[in-house]
Amino acid sequence: MRKGMLACFTIMLAVLWGLFCPAEAHALQRYLKVAFNPNLPPFQFLDVSGMPAGMHVEMLDSLAKERGFILEYLPYNTNRECLDALSRGKADIVLGQVAGTADKTLYADTDSLTTSPLCLLVRDSDLLSPQGVRIAVFASDTGRNTLLSNLDFSAYIVVGNQRAVFERQMEEPGLAMIGVKDSLLYQLQEAGLLNDYTIVRNYLDSMNFSLVVNAGDRDLLRTLNRGIALLKSSPEYETIHNHWVVMDDGERARLALRRLAIGGGIGAIAALFYFLMSVRVRRLLQKRVDEQTTQIQAANRELEKQLVQIQNESNLRNRLIKYSPSGMLLCDAHYAITLINKRALAITGLERIAEGTVAMDLPVFGEILREAGASIFAEGVTIENQLIRLGQSPDALRTYRYTVHQEIFYGKVSGILLTVQDITEEESARQAAFQEEKSLALIRIAAGIAHEIRNPLMSIRTFATLIGAKGDDKQVQESFARYVPTEVDRINKLIESLIHYTKPVKGVISGVRLSDVADECLYLARPLMDKQHTRLMQALDDSLWITADRDQLKQVLLNLLMNGIEAMHQRVRLQPEGSPFTLLLRTAAREDMAIITVRDEGVGMSAERLRQCRDPFYTTKERGTGLGLALCDQYVKETGGTMQ
Repeated sequence: MRKGMLACFTIMLAVLWGLFCPAEAHALQRYLKVAFNPNLPPFQFLDVSGMPAGMHVEMLDSLAKERGFILEYLPYNTNRECLDALSRGKADIVLGQVAGTADKTLYADTDSLTTSPLCLLVRDSDLLSPQGVRIAVFASDTGRNTLLSNLDFSAYIVVGNQRAVFERQMEEPGLAMIGVKDSLLYQLQEAGLLNDYTIVRNYLDSMNFSLVVNAGDRDLLRTLNRGIALLKSSPEYETIHNHWVVMDDGERARLALRRLAIGGGIGAIAALFYFLMSVRVRRLLQKRVDEQTTQIQAANRELEKQLVQIQNESNLRNRLIKYSPSGMLLCDAHYAITLINKRALAITGLERIAEGTVAMDLPVFGEILREAGASIFAEGVTIENQLIRLGQSPDALRTYRYTVHQEIFYGKVSGILLTVQDITEEESARQAAFQEEKSLALIRIAAGIAHEIRNPLMSIRTFATLIGAKGDDKQVQESFARYVPTEVDRINKLIESLIHYTKPVKGVISGVRLSDVADECLYLARPLMDKQHTRLMQALDDSLWITADRDQLKQVLLNLLMNGIEAMHQRVRLQPEGSPFTLLLRTAAREDMAIITVRDEGVGMSAERLRQCRDPFYTTKERGTGLGLALCDQYVKETGGTMQ
């Protein structure tokens, strides 16, 4: 009976305990073993008596006291050994692990316990050394490839922890230290060397330290996270943190100013003054810190950009001077010369440039810059493959091709790179080829025009005969007056078109209305067409103007029209029943470009011939030169267009 009552009492006690004392309350009485790596001062280390000490130890002790934990600290030499102890059940918690480095399938990180920036420290004497610092040492759990690739070191030494980073630098003073800022400053202060080092990069990355538990221990994880949140919101957290962190110069300055403000608050009146001043000083200090932080970050960005700019300019100059066969000149927005190579000097005819000479004073280059105008310094302006002819007389003209590219610094145009080539001989050879191609076309055009003139001549002869026989007939006189002048004008226009086409090329770049050039080309090409089997269609926009060499543009259009006519004649011979075939010439605007379309219904070309048709000296004609389409393509590109 007594045993039954005792069992009931035990069950009721267990139920009541479960209702009023949940599972977390049991956890508060747990005896926990804490594994930690003592090589991270001042966060966690062993003091002179071999006892655990440091910021993390004090914070965890405070959390344990609040939550009712009893802790036993177990030191291990590496973070890996700490995690192994956790996975084997020898420890319940790992203290001070870098957040995110533990395997998430096996372990779980708590919220961040502390945070410290990753910085770059160099001994002052090494900063002044001509050789500079080329090698850096860092701990394996803090170095990241993306970070290291942005630092200008030739080699890196990897060690196991922050204490090893400091000790390796002491052994080899020429090394730079990359590590947790608070840890390195603490060790330097302990060694009495704090004033001998400079922080070169104050914020490379942010290192978050947390607690680690087994992935399945969710209750402990939740309890620790609640404890960390409460600790961070309490004044004790800041007290512990400030006790261990070594203040840099900025922090010392803030502390000194705060003490000065407090010292002015004596007495009841001074208390109010102190309150007001402390608020004011705090705001000013925060504003000053923010301003200084912004200035430092801006200065770092400025320095990095300048280093990249200097490196790029150096590489560019070396490549230009060493490899370029063209004359190259680099000048700033005031035309001051910063670079000129030997080929450019040869083009100017000068052996050297006198000090103070600006680009505008140089032969050839100055004339090109005056021709281009100040617009070359407007944002986004680039000039590609422009031609200019310079000389004292028509017989002494030389032809130059030039390109202008902008130099951009901090998003603004800081200068230009002017590239010049003397292509006088090349231009002469091309003009000779142009004249040869033009002569061949002229033979075909002349034959067509001769045939075209026969019809109006026959009409004139007929009317002349009628006038002789029936000169008094009024109807004959009216017909003569109406038709003969028209036929004479027709002959005159044909002859004028032929004479105009045979004139020498002037090589003048000017504004050209496309419809005018197209009409002239159509007038010359129309006599070549088989009117029975071919027909011509045109759709010309009279409002389209472009800047080009009128003679070259005319030769391009005429060449394409004659090729189309010849292709249609070949198709007529093969398929006479399928005629008439159409040749279309159309001009139209598309956005800021003028589009000229020449389309024929001739025999066409194979894919292989299409790939080769614009190659110089490639032809399928028995008497062709193979230069027609090649020259057309080149002329169009020089005008700034494309031919498809």
